[in-house]
Amino acid sequence: MATKLVGQNYTTPDIVAKVTGKAKYAEDFRAEGMLFAKLLLSPMPHARVVRIDTSAAEALPGVKAILTVDDLPGAQAGAEIAENVRASAVTERGLTNEPMYEGEPILAVAAVDEITAAEAVEKIQIEYEPLPFAVDPIASLRPGSANARTTGNVWMRPPAPPAGQAPAAPQGRGGAPAAPPRPEVQEMKWTDADFAAAPEGQMPMGQSADEWTVGDVEAELKNAALVIDRTWVGQNTSHQVLEPRSAMAYWQNNKLYLHAGTHSTVQTV
Repeated sequence: MATKLVGQNYTTPDIVAKVTGKAKYAEDFRAEGMLFAKLLLSPMPHARVVRIDTSAAEALPGVKAILTVDDLPGAQAGAEIAENVRASAVTERGLTNEPMYEGEPILAVAAVDEITAAEAVEKIQIEYEPLPFAVDPIASLRPGSANARTTGNVWMRPPAPPAGQAPAAPQGRGGAPAAPPRPEVQEMKWTDADFAAAPEGQMPMGQSADEWTVGDVEAELKNAALVIDRTWVGQNTSHQVLEPRSAMAYWQNNKLYLHAGTHSTVQTV
């Protein structure tokens, strides 16, 4: 049993169904009387919704409901979704009247079929007020620049209390020290002098959002056989899943049935 899978070539039990199209995803399930939803997405990277006219969409036969952010309870910041998974009002937004990126959902239309829902979305009239936005992290650090979020432009941990005023370390499970404070989205700007001092082709080195130091860094650099001093910038590479991003839910015999594409089962339920 110890070497049944580890170090061996094997075929996963679902691979044939996936590559032949026989696998059923959330998109493939149907229930009697189900509705189909389509989202109206923001065409701007940052804007404020000034006016919404849904009258033409509501008059379309087959349209059953139109939801805006006012119809949702909103994210409960700090609520524990699951162990070590905390909801955030910054990220847990189903709909919004102030989109912070192009493609963020503004409203949802529910209709008897997908075509009707899509047609209804096209009939909705929305007026936007364009607002400043940021798509370059370094540019957002310049003095007076726009932020990527309403609360700021970087993830930062709350500052440590002054020396001599540190509270007792919070205790976690079993009496172990609790994890450090969670980072929050805050505003941080570098100075004009920071940018002016940056060598050609290199990133300025202003205040850091978070920093770790292990050992005597300066001493090790002096003793190193090779020191490479340059700026690296990496991008976020997302995994690309096979299933469409969709979900289906319905009540049956006093139970809620949910079909959704997710790899975070605990967080979803």
